[in-house]
Parts: sequence; structure tokens; C-alpha cells
Amino acid sequence: AWMDQQLKIGDPSLPNRSQMIYGSVDASSVPNGEEGTIADLELHPESNSELSDAATLEQRRAYKLEMQKGISLFNRKPSKGVEFLVNTKKIGGSPEEVASFLRSTAGLNPTVIGDYLGERDDFPLKVMHAYVDSFNFEKMHFGEAIRYFLRGFRLPGEAQKIDRIMEKFAERYCKCNPSAFKSADTAYVLAYSVILLNTDAHNNMVKEKMSKADFIRNNR
Repeated sequence: AWMDQQLKIGDPSLPNRSQMIYGSVDASSVPNGEEGTIADLELHPESNSELSDAATLEQRRAYKLEMQKGISLFNRKPSKGVEFLVNTKKIGGSPEEVASFLRSTAGLNPTVIGDYLGERDDFPLKVMHAYVDSFNFEKMHFGEAIRYFLRGFRLPGEAQKIDRIMEKFAERYCKCNPSAFKSADTAYVLAYSVILLNTDAHNNMVKEKMSKADFIRNNR
């Protein structure tokens, strides 16, 4: 119906486009001297362009559906989701391309992204490194950089996963700001300590909150 509207013929006595395509035209319904008009329309470049546009829309729709299937699978089983999207050529197979997908794709569960980035398996670890290296923390305050970094995902609950992610964050921050800390280790200890402070401040299970003096003493 959409195509018929786009390819509407001025003379209402002429058959519509779908009739011409599927060969359902009755010869008696074509006015005298108009037989050539149908053939002309079939070969008209503008008509072909409309058909091409319709095919392109179908391709884009199919791409979106398959992409959505991959996102849904990632939110349930992240490694399987990445594998599916790479195999169907929806994303590239390099750690950098997967990291870009995690940063820029709407619909991904932030908690699942964090769990995936914290994995110790070889490929997710490379993806995490590529993900962190894609950030530019130059001239950012340390606290501001942590907030900016954690906008796209939620840190996992497992201490070892947090450890791996924040260690890489500290390394990247020091690379962007060489004079900020004496070493990446110092930045890492402070970064981990800031995460603990955040948990202490906002977790209702923690009854005795850390004071400023406590925080300074813990980092001394």
C-alpha cells in the first residue's frame, strides 16, 4: 500500500504498481494506446529507486531485529551475546570494537556490562583494557574522572572484579595525567578507597559511617 502511494499514477484508469509487479493486470483494463506506459513504468529509474528504498528499509529492519536479539542475549549471558553479535557480523571481533559497542549501544544492562568487564578470562580482560583506554581523563580531577568512568556501567559486587577494573582505571588516569601521582599504584589505592567510601556512605547496611578523619587515616 505504501509503495502504491509513492508510485501513484496520475491516470486512475491505469493499474496500480503491485498489479504490474505480480502480473495481475487484465489486458482489457488497459486503455487503448497505453500498453507502452506499463513497460515504461517498469523501466523508469525513479520507480526502481523507490523499490530499492523499500528493500533498504527491509534490510535495516532485519539488522535492527538481529541487533536487538544480540543485546537481549548479552543482558542474559554477556559472553554468548558478544559471540552471537560477532558471528552475525553486527560488531567487529576485536577487543576495541567490542569495547566501543559496550560504550555506545543503548539497551545494554549496566550491571551486566560491569560483570563482563570484570571477568578474568582472556578476551573479556582485553575488552576491559580497551574500554578503559578509550577514555580521555586529561586535566580531570580524580573524583570527576571516577564519576565519568562509571557512568556507563555499574561496578560488580565481587571484590576481585572491582580490583581489576580500578587498577586499570588508575593506570589510564596516570597516563593521561603524568604529574598527578608518583605512581599508578598510589592512584589505584586511592581509587579503590574512594569506591569503599562511596559504598560506606550509600549502603544502608553500614550503620557506622566513615568520618573524614577515618578516611584520611585509612589512606595514610
